[in-house]
Amino acid sequence: MNNGILGKNKVKGIALKTIEEIEKIKNSNSGLGSDVVYAAASVSRVFGRYVDYVQFETPKKPAYIILLDYPEKKLQYLHGGITGIAKKYVGKRFSVVMKDLLIEMGNCDGAVVVGEDGKVLRVGAQLTKLDTKKILNERKKEYGDLGSPGRLLGFSNDIGTRHTSALVASYQQEGIKVITLSEETGDLRVYENGRIIASSNENDRIHELKINKRTTQTSFLGKLAALSMF
Repeated sequence: MNNGILGKNKVKGIALKTIEEIEKIKNSNSGLGSDVVYAAASVSRVFGRYVDYVQFETPKKPAYIILLDYPEKKLQYLHGGITGIAKKYVGKRFSVVMKDLLIEMGNCDGAVVVGEDGKVLRVGAQLTKLDTKKILNERKKEYGDLGSPGRLLGFSNDIGTRHTSALVASYQQEGIKVITLSEETGDLRVYENGRIIASSNENDRIHELKINKRTTQTSFLGKLAALSMF
């Protein structure tokens, strides 16, 4: 695990602000669960012979899936996210309500969806019509059989549906960025065009932009031409 975000330099604008806000929330929650477990164990040791049954509930850690620059005309790929908690956020600028929304949304299921105009479209939406099979077949042609769907998609190991859905959504909706925070591992990732472009997990496969061979060749010939002048 890496404390920083690998590939963070490729993330700009509202996406960068979002992951920085998530990092703050994540850090403010770190250690809380372990403190409660430690306290429970201590109480059990001290009072165990006097108490028949004591149940301690560990606080739920924050987890997110956030879609940025999502085209409004593609809302048919989403289900729900316009009632309940969503009512006070839908239509508001995400940059303005981000902190409060993320804190309140931290223990809720579903995705936060932000439109191309920077306004919140949905809160707690479910992603539907995702074609995971298509992207897996493409990755098999590219990387061969790596033994598991998670590794094929670039994850260091098998992961839950939250992260698979995020990656596939970024693949199907060109131009959007998707951000996830894992409740189980605390891994923070950014996806674009079906690839992980930034991650706090150093074992993930971070996608790098391919160098244009033609540009590289021209640059090399240019250097030769410059040398021939001396």
